[in-house]
This record gives sequence, C-alpha cells and structure tokens, in this order.
Amino acid sequence: MNLMKQRCVRLWMILLCATLCLPMFACGKGETIETTAESHTAETTIEAAAETTVPEPTEISLLNEEGKAQYRIIRPENGSDTEVNAGIELNKALKKLTGATFTLNSDFLMPKESLDDVAEVCEILIGATNRPESGQAKEGLAANEYVIRATEHKIVVVGGSDAATYQAVEAFLAMFEAGGSFMLAKDTDIKAEIESKGYLVALTNQGESLLEVYDISNGKLDKSTRVWSYQAPFYNIAGTKLRHSDTHGDVALIVCGSGYGCMVSYPAGELLWSTNMAANNPHSIELMPNGVVAIASSTGAEIRFFTTAEKTSKKISARVAFEDAHGVLWDEQNQILWAVGRTVLTAYQVTLNADGTVTVTEDTSRRATIPSDHAHDLAPVYGDTNALWITTGSHVYRFDKTTKTFSTDYAGREYLDRANVKGVGNFEDGSLVFLYPDGAFKSWTTKSIVLVRNQDGKMVMEEPVSETGHFYKARVWNTRYQ
Repeated sequence: MNLMKQRCVRLWMILLCATLCLPMFACGKGETIETTAESHTAETTIEAAAETTVPEPTEISLLNEEGKAQYRIIRPENGSDTEVNAGIELNKALKKLTGATFTLNSDFLMPKESLDDVAEVCEILIGATNRPESGQAKEGLAANEYVIRATEHKIVVVGGSDAATYQAVEAFLAMFEAGGSFMLAKDTDIKAEIESKGYLVALTNQGESLLEVYDISNGKLDKSTRVWSYQAPFYNIAGTKLRHSDTHGDVALIVCGSGYGCMVSYPAGELLWSTNMAANNPHSIELMPNGVVAIASSTGAEIRFFTTAEKTSKKISARVAFEDAHGVLWDEQNQILWAVGRTVLTAYQVTLNADGTVTVTEDTSRRATIPSDHAHDLAPVYGDTNALWITTGSHVYRFDKTTKTFSTDYAGREYLDRANVKGVGNFEDGSLVFLYPDGAFKSWTTKSIVLVRNQDGKMVMEEPVSETGHFYKARVWNTRYQ
C-alpha cells in the first residue's frame, strides 16, 4: 500500500469512528439509544437533545403577516338595528385604523352548514349571534353591562342591552386606538358597566310600531343610547309601563292596535300574556299586584279588566264605562286604581275573587273634576306618593291626593305646563321628561322629547331629537307604582 492509500484509509477510519460516536437527536423527550460498531464492544448511552419548544403566543392579531385581515365580523341575522349598525361602524373603523378590509357577514348558516363548520373560523362576534361564544359571554349580563372576550378563534363583543353592546364596540375600538397596534391579549376577558345616571325612558314609536327604551343621561336619543326595544304586533302602539310580577319577574306592558294588550318579559322579550279584547283604541295599561290587568280605551269609552292566569285572555273579566278613558295607574299605598278621561279623575277598588272573577267598585270619595278638558296622561310623581301628574289639552297638573287639588306651581313649570303633553314623568332627582306632538308623522306624534334636568335646584332644558322615531307616549322606565 503506497503512502497515499495509507493516508486515505486512516482518514476514512477516523471519519467512520467520529460518525459512530456522534450523539443522535430525536424530537420530544430524551431517549436512551444503543449505538454499536464493530470497533466498539461497549454500549454507549446517549441522551437525545430536547425538542426546541416555541412559546405559546400571548397575543392574537387582527391582521396576518401580510397585513391583511384574518378575522371576519359577524352580527346577528335577525339582530336589532343597533347590533346591525354596530357591525357596520366597527367594519368602517377597523378599515380606517388598519388599512385592511374586513368582511362583514350575518351569522346565517347555509342549509348544509353547522356551527361546527365555523367553530375554527376567526370571527369578531358583535351582539347576540348564534355562535355559542356569544351566548356564554352574554349569560347573566345586566342591561348596563358588557363583555369583551377573546377565545381561541373568536373575539366576543356583547352587551346586556343594545346600548351596552354599542358601548362595548366603542370600548373595543379604543383598545387599538390607544395602543397603536392591532394585537389583543389571548386571555382578554373584560366585563364592564356603561356609564349611566339612570335616566331610562320608554317611548312608543308609532312610526315603526316599536316600544323603545333609551338611556337619555347624556342628552341623546339615538342608536347609541337605546337600551331595549320590542316590536309590537299592531299599529298605533300607545301606552306602556314597566312592572314587577311575582310570577314572571320584570315585565313590560303594551297596548296597541284596535284592542290589543300584552305583557312581555323584560328584558328577554318573551310574550307572557295577551288579549285582543280591549275596547277600541286602547291608550293605557296597568298590572295590579293581584295579577289583574286594566286597559283604558278612549274611543271604546271603557276600562276593561282581565285575569292573566292563562297566556291568552279571550274574555273580559270586568268592565266600567268611562268617557274618553286615557289613563290608569295603580296606587300601592291606597290599594286603588286611578283613572282619567275628559275632566274626570277617579279611583276603583279591584278585587280578584277566589273563583277567578273580578269585582270593580268605584271609590267615589276619590272622584275629582280636572280644571281643564281632554285629560290625557296619568303618571306617578316619583319622590311623592301623595301626588300624581295629569296632562290635559291645555295644562299639566300636579294633583294632591289628600287635598284633591290640581296645581301648576311646581319646579320646571315654565317648561312643562303647556298644551297637549302626551306623556310626562320625573326621575328621582326631580328632573322631568315629557313630549308633545310636532305633527311630522301624525298629528299626535313627535321626533323629540324634552328633558329638564334638575341641576342643584336649577331647571335646565334639553331637547333630544331622534332621526328615526315618531313617538306618542313617554314613560319613565321604573317598576315602582309610586
């Protein structure tokens, strides 16, 4: 063997030995590996190198590496106007912030599509969508609360009411505007309350046959302040009240159409009771603690009484004639039902008998003559159980139950004491809310309400205007009778 061959053989042997002695690597945990070579008689134990672990990301991004949107926005197919508009505005705002185009869809599923098919699709869920993540986030939320929550594939933005959902979307956007990035912590789970002074007012929107509840604390009457709505089944939605039922919890009472009245759960909106047996043109409705409902009808000139043990009342339990009946209100302190029409204010004792019948008896000692004609609204004066608000064709009175006197001498009278006020009420701090017609839609409806704030004893007027509403009645949204 010449020198060159000897060197090549020695080099080959060195390389072979080195190769056999190299550690061997495997993914995962360390292993014991037996390595045998003809030149080695002993077993060699080698600990495999641990797999390199990539840390779990702590943030999720709205955009992919190419700067394109990797989430789509989902809103409820049959959602409220607020939910629909919140999705649209979020879409516009994200495009403006990121420069990326986000797809906006409803939660509608194709006939052969299931929720499982979209479970791993990255989505921003606005409001009460049909995705399970939305339902889980919304469960137990009060009307003034909202949740912003990130899950593996979803970002949930939902409130306990329309107003809360709208503010949740604004809060969600603010998270990116403030940080200047489009990243969101994977463990994001925010629950917050919307700011409110408790100025909740219900408005009967005859333009859309909607009962709408707004928080007018900030002096606005728009989609951002609408707390709740309910679609009435008939035209001319008129009177409404919020009450508490021992059987059903909080309920909204509504009258509309030619003789329809109903009770729905609040805020779920489930129909609990209804009748189409009210007299013609119902204006006011009341639920008494004994479960009896009274409905006052103007054209029908009657107050009719119904029991609510059955979901539908197909018969009238009691009735009293009452000219141009416009208002009914239960007086918890005196256990009587007040009623107004034309120039008459009076009260009734209403008894639910053991056999299910209803007995109604006028308490003539309460009867009083209103100083002006065409009585319209009857409402409690919150903060004074001895007083009532009564509106007529020319004035707004504060009635004293004890002295049976009608007065226009009250705080805010320079704003409130006027003709044709269709609905009136006051908040706990003495602030007033009322409305009167502008005739834009019907001769008795209006697009605006009047809020007179009590600011340390000084009454300051504001007039929030709606772009879409045509309101007939305003009602302070409070379960309390007085």
